[in-house]
Amino acid sequence: MTTTHPNPFTVPSPKPVPADLFLEEVGRTTGRDRWATLMIAEHRILTTAQLTALGFHPDPAGTERRLRILSRRGWLARFSIGPTRTNTIETVWCLGPLGAVLATPPADPIPSPARTYRQQQRLWAHPHLAELWDVNQFFVNLATHARRNAETDLRAWWSPRTCHGVLTPSRHPAWHGEYIHHQQRHGFWLEPDPGDTPIPTLANRVHRYPPIAERTGLATLLYRAADPDREAALHRQLARLNLHQLTVATTHPDAGHPADTVWQPVGAGQRVALHQLPHTEQLEHPNDEALFLDAANLAEHPIHDPNRPGDESIVDGGYSYTRQP
Repeated sequence: MTTTHPNPFTVPSPKPVPADLFLEEVGRTTGRDRWATLMIAEHRILTTAQLTALGFHPDPAGTERRLRILSRRGWLARFSIGPTRTNTIETVWCLGPLGAVLATPPADPIPSPARTYRQQQRLWAHPHLAELWDVNQFFVNLATHARRNAETDLRAWWSPRTCHGVLTPSRHPAWHGEYIHHQQRHGFWLEPDPGDTPIPTLANRVHRYPPIAERTGLATLLYRAADPDREAALHRQLARLNLHQLTVATTHPDAGHPADTVWQPVGAGQRVALHQLPHTEQLEHPNDEALFLDAANLAEHPIHDPNRPGDESIVDGGYSYTRQP
């Protein structure tokens, strides 16, 4: 017998989504749909173009059609932000009531549609959404490069949500990425520049990272300045500081693609490519060893490729996005 429920998404219902309705709707999704939903949960907002670049669908029109269907079913919602750094107005996707349920850790209470709508409203009012879009685009650019170049991968892209489990007791937001080049790992922390932070304050954030590096073993810090003048000033300020064995490098958006020769290490005379920065070990997350019911959801592999045998296939040398078995 089928249980019929009134549509819980037409009004902000304070009751959790019924379990059988949720399972019925899950059965109407694909693995690709669930990957996209969890990516949006991790990074808060993503555009149609960004999800297309990450492998959701071969073309933006196909991505848009599917995301609209997911939105009508209650998995996602969308709104516009801007202007961004490139002076564009972007339509971005965020979680809807069903997406919020999917992204909730097993041990946490199931969120109601009313709670999800309140979170959407807070997100819409967030003063730094354009900067968040820009940080996300930085990682999307690395993923796009990996999909087009042999033996490369963006193996990890962690937002502050996932980084929190590694950085505790530190409370400041940070992003982590791991770039694979010819089976070598190049992990890093990313410190973005919102553009209005005083340069000395921005530079002094470097002091947050030595204890993090000591705990995690990851000692590469990348600054992405808002423009060339701010990068030059930041570089001068960093050169005066004690970096405590950190490898610190800077760039700015106009310097070129983040995988290319755009990174200026502090104390070095020439820019280097991302794969010329130090090799690193894979960063372990505490939830890797946690019991299933105790673990928060970890970040998905940022590139959707159903043909990839496993998340480590490229670093193991058995697979390439440009040369599939």
